[in-house]
Amino acid sequence: MRGALLDRDGVLILLNEEALYKKALELSIHGAGLEKTLAVLARAVREINEVVRTLQVRTLEEEAAFWNTLAQKVAEELGLSGPGKTSLSKELHSWRYYHFMRKAPGAEALLRSLKEQGLKVGVLSNTLPSLRESLAYHGLDAYVDGFFASCTLGVAKPDPRAFQMALEALGLAPEETLYLDDDPENVEVASNLGLKASVYLATIPDPSR
Repeated sequence: MRGALLDRDGVLILLNEEALYKKALELSIHGAGLEKTLAVLARAVREINEVVRTLQVRTLEEEAAFWNTLAQKVAEELGLSGPGKTSLSKELHSWRYYHFMRKAPGAEALLRSLKEQGLKVGVLSNTLPSLRESLAYHGLDAYVDGFFASCTLGVAKPDPRAFQMALEALGLAPEETLYLDDDPENVEVASNLGLKASVYLATIPDPSR
């Protein structure tokens, strides 16, 4: 084995639902109420997912413009823009989706182990162009040699071309590359291409146990 290719969501970082709900509570006290705030944020998440699905945003500059537009829309819908509310609007504009995610248990140990074995490590994810930035925010970027976001590549998993583009950029052959993903469909495609592919599910431990 000379390399490893990993998915990001579900393997290295996870949605932090508690942080998102807490932020919704903070915003709701400014007049919109919790129910409306949660609905507005849910619509914003759907917009993000749609942009990723359709590969509409291809560069960091385009992503920044998208975020500014989305933040302004959310601010207006929640009554957080206008006189006396500049700080709230600025806060919304500074957010990024990965602020409401958390490092998956064992993620850093997994990456460190792969690097200690002398492997090239790449992350291939269906996401916005800020893949490197998202991993840096959670302290994981230093372990990664290649960052491959679907929006930047112009093709998304499970399309075989996404895997092939990442492997070519890393200088790796399929048969010498480990692949980990929480989506069985992606794992099947990777396996058919010749990668040593396995389903990997990172979960948050149940504190009650």
